[in-house]
Amino acid sequence: MRRCYALCFQPNVKAQKLYRFIKKVHETPQPQDFLSWGQENPNKECPTSISECQACGVSIHSSLDDAKNLSLRIPRFKKMKIAKGSLSEELGRIQHTPSKNEKSHHTWWIPENTEPYKVFELIDLKQEDSNKT
Repeated sequence: MRRCYALCFQPNVKAQKLYRFIKKVHETPQPQDFLSWGQENPNKECPTSISECQACGVSIHSSLDDAKNLSLRIPRFKKMKIAKGSLSEELGRIQHTPSKNEKSHHTWWIPENTEPYKVFELIDLKQEDSNKT
């Protein structure tokens, strides 16, 4: 991971709310919820749809609405919960990496020896929706 972090140096993290998909079996975010594609698939070639740098980072969203829409469209995300967290500079670097369907998508490179799961909490989507009104 250190090699990827150095290669994919990006602008510093700004304090902002960000959203991450978490496995439903967990009651709280866990370390394994913050593994990059490369960490989860160490013996596989990087998919052609993403760069090697992106494969070393994790996906996060700056818009809760975008994350919720993704969970409605993509079956694997329907099986997940959404967690909200606020990042600080010591928790890594992010880059806006939008796609046609994910305008608020960012890639987050998490430094070694940090505990990102500790700054995220699962959200109650019904409560979040009522806070908007």
